[in-house]
Amino acid sequence: MGGHTLEGLASLVRNLGSACTLLRIADDDLLAGSQEGELICWSVESGTERWRVEVDGPLSDLAIDDGRVYASASASLHAIDLDTGEILWSRGLEGASDYVQAWDGSVWAVSSVYEIEVSDYTESTVWRFDGMGELQERWTVPERAWHFGLHEDGGVLLGLGRPRCGFLRIRSGEEPEHHQIEGDSPVTVGACGSSGRFLIGHSDGSVSTIVGSDANTAGEGSSPVRAITGHGDDWIAGQESGQVVSSRGWTTTAPGSVDSLSMGPSTSEGEAVWASSWKGDGVRISVLDPDGGGSLLELDHGHRTRHIQASAGKVVLGDSRGRIHLIEAGVLTRRVKESPVPASDDENRERLMERLRQLRGS
Repeated sequence: MGGHTLEGLASLVRNLGSACTLLRIADDDLLAGSQEGELICWSVESGTERWRVEVDGPLSDLAIDDGRVYASASASLHAIDLDTGEILWSRGLEGASDYVQAWDGSVWAVSSVYEIEVSDYTESTVWRFDGMGELQERWTVPERAWHFGLHEDGGVLLGLGRPRCGFLRIRSGEEPEHHQIEGDSPVTVGACGSSGRFLIGHSDGSVSTIVGSDANTAGEGSSPVRAITGHGDDWIAGQESGQVVSSRGWTTTAPGSVDSLSMGPSTSEGEAVWASSWKGDGVRISVLDPDGGGSLLELDHGHRTRHIQASAGKVVLGDSRGRIHLIEAGVLTRRVKESPVPASDDENRERLMERLRQLRGS
């Protein structure tokens, strides 16, 4: 199974033009945003570009609700028609626009302020807009949020850094409700798990599972958690040291800091853990058995890959060159059984395909 490349396994390769900063698959829509502010939507089935918009970058997060895309970028929040790509409204926020969530007519966003003098974040603001972009409520807190998710009660949950650490629950019409987490370690990353759970990674390597307002913390490691994903009732966390740890009890080590984790298609059937790690001289994409952590496939890649997203038997990866690679379960299974295309031939094929795309575009 060695010798394969992302390009050789991908059903679809596209180019954003600058570093990928976000990815999302929603039904037949593949959306990707860039450092320079390009947001592009492609059809997963046909590979055709549906629309693209340009805003002040970088793009940092997006949410899809009721036929709209809500995108946070630079110091603004944008509402975009999912079908046409038309920008419906834009609102300026204070500081950097970090996260956005949308549900049931409310659009929630988080922005943060970084003070150069103290080399740290000094506060965050949570904003709630209605679907027309009118500001309804705002809250300001003295920490940066390192995770932002919709709570099942209709409010939002924020995983916090220093000084307070722990997490906040915010509901419309109420003051923020702060909760401590055992160990009092700053939050570094988070994800939404199954059944309304939140998965929170900490700077000491531990992981907290939050249900309602109750947090259960487990695990430890040698360095901060940099990526986390859920698998049923379990979690898998990737650390700066390269350790990949599962709540099922297994641990494996990737060559370098783990940048991104996601469940995705396996090389045979079912699901696998897709992990991207960076060592300074290259990237390793590891496809791991979720039950025991064993390696199913290893791919070397020349550009840092911070973003992996998966949905319905597909996984998409975005790298620092702006390349977007979509891999489908059936194609993956078939191609890993074949002899890998030599890297030089694969690169030549990619250059040819890029030239054809440029000719079509002109």
